[in-house]
Amino acid sequence: MKLIFSISLSILFFTLLMIGCKPEPVSLIEVSELNVSFVQNVDDFPRISWKVKSDESGYMQSSFHLLVSDNQKGIDAEQGNVWDSEKKESGQSAIQKFSDIKIRSGEDYFFKVKVWDTAGIESNWSKVVKVTAPIHYPEDWKGKWITYDYDPKAPLPIFRKLFSRASGDVNRVRLFIAGPGFYEAYLNGKKIGKNVLDPGQTNYEDYTFYTAYDIDPTEIENENVLGVMLGNGWYNQNQVWKAPNQEYSRMAYGQPTFIAQLVIDYSNGSREVLASDESWSWTNGPIMYSNIYGGETYDATREVDDWLSPYASTENWNSTQLAENHPTELFEQFAEPIQKMGTVDVKKVTEVEGGKYIFDFGQNFAGWAKLKINGQKGQAITIRFAEEIDSMGNLDPTSTGVRATKVVQTSKYICKGEGLEVWEPRFTYHGFRYAEVSGLTEKPSADLLTGIVVYSSVERIGSFTSSEENINKLHDLANWTITSNIHSIPTDCPHRERCGWTGDAHALAQSLLFNYDAPRFLKKYMLDMRSSARNEAKELYFGESFHDRSIITKPKGIPTMIVPGKRTSGTASPDWGTAMVQLPWYLYLYNGDKSILNEFYPDMKTWVEYIHSKNINGIITHGLGDWCPPGGNSNIDCAVPVSSSAFHILDVSLMLQIAKALGKTKDADDFSDKLKILKESFNQEFYDPGAGSYGSQTGNAMALEIGIVPEENKTKVAAAIVKNIHEEFDGFLNTGIFGIGRVFKVLCENGYEEEVHRLLSKKDNRSFATMWKYYDATTLWEVLPIDENYDYNMLNHRSHSHPMQAGYDSWFYSGIAGINLSAKGPGFKKIVFKPYLTQHLEEASASYESPYGIIKSSWESQDNKFVWNLSIPENSSAEILVPVYGKSKSIKVNGKGHSYQIAKDGFAYLGTFTSGIYKIEAE
Repeated sequence: MKLIFSISLSILFFTLLMIGCKPEPVSLIEVSELNVSFVQNVDDFPRISWKVKSDESGYMQSSFHLLVSDNQKGIDAEQGNVWDSEKKESGQSAIQKFSDIKIRSGEDYFFKVKVWDTAGIESNWSKVVKVTAPIHYPEDWKGKWITYDYDPKAPLPIFRKLFSRASGDVNRVRLFIAGPGFYEAYLNGKKIGKNVLDPGQTNYEDYTFYTAYDIDPTEIENENVLGVMLGNGWYNQNQVWKAPNQEYSRMAYGQPTFIAQLVIDYSNGSREVLASDESWSWTNGPIMYSNIYGGETYDATREVDDWLSPYASTENWNSTQLAENHPTELFEQFAEPIQKMGTVDVKKVTEVEGGKYIFDFGQNFAGWAKLKINGQKGQAITIRFAEEIDSMGNLDPTSTGVRATKVVQTSKYICKGEGLEVWEPRFTYHGFRYAEVSGLTEKPSADLLTGIVVYSSVERIGSFTSSEENINKLHDLANWTITSNIHSIPTDCPHRERCGWTGDAHALAQSLLFNYDAPRFLKKYMLDMRSSARNEAKELYFGESFHDRSIITKPKGIPTMIVPGKRTSGTASPDWGTAMVQLPWYLYLYNGDKSILNEFYPDMKTWVEYIHSKNINGIITHGLGDWCPPGGNSNIDCAVPVSSSAFHILDVSLMLQIAKALGKTKDADDFSDKLKILKESFNQEFYDPGAGSYGSQTGNAMALEIGIVPEENKTKVAAAIVKNIHEEFDGFLNTGIFGIGRVFKVLCENGYEEEVHRLLSKKDNRSFATMWKYYDATTLWEVLPIDENYDYNMLNHRSHSHPMQAGYDSWFYSGIAGINLSAKGPGFKKIVFKPYLTQHLEEASASYESPYGIIKSSWESQDNKFVWNLSIPENSSAEILVPVYGKSKSIKVNGKGHSYQIAKDGFAYLGTFTSGIYKIEAE
């Protein structure tokens, strides 16, 4: 049968050739994912990217054809009446900004794309993607900012608007809403959307975000109620960071307010807009107290019955007021909103003195506790949250910063007494492992509380594991700490400060990007930095240490230490504000979005020129230094001028690459000249030729990783790190946040893999394992507790959830798994595979969803045989370097012998490979 079918196909093919008809090539190429987004804060142009799947190895894109239409029929008929790129030669499929596509606010647009490979094989069209362009404020808003008779001691308000449905079938419903102090919106009793703590924090004097929700048209009834609950959020944070003898904090921007419009489109072409205005009604709601730091009190006995029903009485409701004070600009929220992202069950319940119960969730995380209770009317359940318990088993909130905030994270629920009640706070969140519950009438079970994990809804795109349990545990701690600190901004901790420190952000950035799809999250933070830099202002200035302070006029264009918000903590120091340059560069490298460099180039250049103006003979003398090494900041071993000067060299080095990438030749020449002088000054000032050292583990690691050390001195400088580890610090690291993300990389690259393995696998005192074996840490502490003999009181006055310490985790992907970026092909269009520790670990595996598709690297190393499985995504290529350590070995690729060259570092260079799956064997 197979033979007959084969003969038939041959006859058909021959017949087609004889009559002059060539068979069309069968397309094995599929555009699997088309993404379109807008960043309204910057412009109205769409950012577009796509991924491709191919049944054959080696696919590389040669051209694309993109269509944009303003109607479904047009796009289905392959008519791009808004824009037609025609067939355009380009291998780029990562994010591109198309400034030729002109769109109108609020209108729907339809996109599709097809591609060709280098052999001319054409894909089918992608699935059509429909997007709605952002609307503009104020011209596209019929809603008005409304508020109520504000009393800071009164309950938070609820608002409602009754409306009738017009005749005809409803085609589409969209709600546009912004409430800078957080809100929840309801239609006919049902919460709209999944977002919580919405919108993301900004500098509200500049702007806030609105969110657009698509609502199922079937939810519009004949009579309807649109309801809104308001919180205080960051906008009206008036409780914490108060001056002495001050009743309310100056951190508040204004009283709760919101703006909204519900747009209903009917199938007959008519449109109805229900807008916020003075016709709405308000009354006091059941939230008696709400503060982002302090917590929330909810009195269920004060719930307004049926307030979301069209038949409820509003006899005692009040008329709304137009808000005099509100944000003056609105943009569509483009970064991922905060949502509920998981749950954590209680592991143990313990009764303590006073009829209180301690609920141990077994994991430190950020979010809140959901309460389920059958209580009596008026019964008050108080839940306090902390990261630790004391020696007597009682709740110990010290590490959550009560000394600074003067508040303990607390949720309080007053029961309605009508059967099972389920409650969660709405406008606050906590960082905690333990919850203390009081007010119960009987011993509770563990299911009284459920932990709700809350963070910005970035997708997890990276995974990593190895045969070493310490490394896996460190990876786990890093991820729990990261997710506990991404709440519209990268925070330093989820309880005490919750601030977007710029130094923490750049220390964390690459680990965040390897684990999560966070480019939009970080771009939003970059816009926060720009906003915080917008004006001249009187600010603190840090001199040669944290304690050397003065007041200066911060120049326009220079960010503050903390962004966004009114708590700024001074003018950004060289080692913190370097985030202004590092973050756009990382976004470009990881996401391939060149527009990010263009958009922030002026900001980056302003920053670098400002810091360069502070140099004294090529040295930058001020800053905070290598923050939080083991033992605390009193034990910072790296001199401030070393780390600050190194960061300035890094900034200038990156600006040189950026200027070249953008074709700014004159700037590139200037940065090149500066870089040469700065490196010479650094080496002359800090390098000790006899010791082969820049004075500390971090100083040496930074000098090596940034590229300051002359080639002939690199091995000696790496040796100095190892010597310092063993002679000065009892065989372990003394790096703070600037060293911990660099030290493993530079040691491995300079011949000290065995030392890195020892540091990572060490399990006795003065080791990473001490953190969980002795201190039961489940997240990364502000000061890593790596010594059993530390003063616990010192440690407990520090946060136990600080992601700035997680900088090492990106190296697990790039160093151990060997998945490396290349500036020659940003966005992982070009990959460099080069793994370390292959002589010390039995196996390691990682995957990463790049802008071009999934990258996989999985290796095993046993009995002198190395087996490595790799996956290169379509439209990407990779250089492959096999760890042979200079030894001549037989290397096979997919079962066939493969030639190679031994590189100077002992790796076998196999050459460049196109997309596909490869099995590499070396023995």
